[in-house]
Amino acid sequence: MVSIATKNLLHDKVRLATSFVGVAFSVMLVTSLGGLYLASAGNASCVIDNAGGDLWITASGTRAFDLAEPISRRRLYQAQATPGVAWAEPLLVHFSQWRLPDGRPEVAQIVGIAPKSRLNLPWDTVEGGREFLESRDGVMIDERERRRFGSAGRPLRVGDQAEIMNSKVRIAGFTRGVGSITTIPYVFTSQRQAERCTAVGDEQTKFIVVKAAAGVPVVELQRRLAARLPDMDVLTTAQLSSQSRDYWLFGTGVGMGIVFAAVLGLAVGSVIVCQTIYTSTLDRLREYGTLKALGMDNSRVAMIVLRQALMVGSIGFGVGTALAYAVGQKLPDWNMQVVFEPWLHGAVLVITLVTCAAASVTSAAKVFRLSPAMVFGG
Repeated sequence: MVSIATKNLLHDKVRLATSFVGVAFSVMLVTSLGGLYLASAGNASCVIDNAGGDLWITASGTRAFDLAEPISRRRLYQAQATPGVAWAEPLLVHFSQWRLPDGRPEVAQIVGIAPKSRLNLPWDTVEGGREFLESRDGVMIDERERRRFGSAGRPLRVGDQAEIMNSKVRIAGFTRGVGSITTIPYVFTSQRQAERCTAVGDEQTKFIVVKAAAGVPVVELQRRLAARLPDMDVLTTAQLSSQSRDYWLFGTGVGMGIVFAAVLGLAVGSVIVCQTIYTSTLDRLREYGTLKALGMDNSRVAMIVLRQALMVGSIGFGVGTALAYAVGQKLPDWNMQVVFEPWLHGAVLVITLVTCAAASVTSAAKVFRLSPAMVFGG
């Protein structure tokens, strides 16, 4: 039966190529958009997830990490005095203006970190080091922004001078894969430098990051801090992370747009496969009628049609996955990031094969109604 399915597919190579292209395009689109969705979800909460704190104190009603309102630094001392707190640190995150060497403005998100910080910020450093936190003017930015924030024809380098809100800074290093969902890059620097580079006063911050002492349940510490700071939001890392992702991916429609595009790509591939398999079956109705006249039952005939569809789906999946990887290698050049997880490829493979199998159903139904007597007709 496999040989019959293969011969049927190879009989019309142009139609076969069209089917492969349709499936490969669908797989590439769904995989790429799935990777883009995963990267966007990660970027929406990457600082929260990597900071290393257990609880986050922020202004009441904060919907996303990037949109928090300033709070008084006095909250830090109240948090530090709460039983069960191992340590608490302020974290300043605020938008500011980066002026390029040619005078053009760009927007950056300044992340100010306290001296001798215990936070795991920044992470994935590829050049330079955290010593910039102790310097007066050092900053770190992701390596993807070298060209965008550099001068014409010359990407940013360690040691270059820059200007953020009329304050001179020095490039002290670069991170890798540290992005934001808004594509406005995070710029890590010391707390004092962040105050000079933003409009937030030195008596204010955006977050208080808290670490629970050994043996103290995070939920219990959250309850204590909420009782002490009733006018603040006290959220676990998971809660703030989820809240930020939900806001950016669903509250703003960014995530649903990606999902909708992926569904459209899947639909296009499904239609092409269905049309190809159906047309191929119609062209060989007499052959299938002969097989039924020779005693082959409907289930065995249906397996031939099904295997044709699965062969198209499997090969198309391989080609589409390779194309998705190729596209994924180029997207960072346009300040877009994709994340390909093994489970994503597994899910796309299952969806592709199920879709191809479903596409073969209409073809098989035509064969089921076929009378062996048609072979002997005129």
